[in-house]
Amino acid sequence: MAVTVRFYAAARKAAGISEIQLEPASAMQLLDRAVEAHPNLAQVLPQCSFLLNEVALHDLSTQVLDGATLDVLPPFAGG
Repeated sequence: MAVTVRFYAAARKAAGISEIQLEPASAMQLLDRAVEAHPNLAQVLPQCSFLLNEVALHDLSTQVLDGATLDVLPPFAGG
């Protein structure tokens, strides 16, 4: 049983990895666990947006179930 948390751009750089497998929990709990494993993420996460199975996630208390994917997206520059 696992959830895939994927990191992009500055979040990937801060974590030093592109993804992590964690036990199902709320989105906030998953992010807390990711920060425990990769403390530099704490600097990036406040500016990030999140996708749960490719759909925008606004409520971090949402339960993330086994087999789901949570994407961590920092703000992107560009035009």
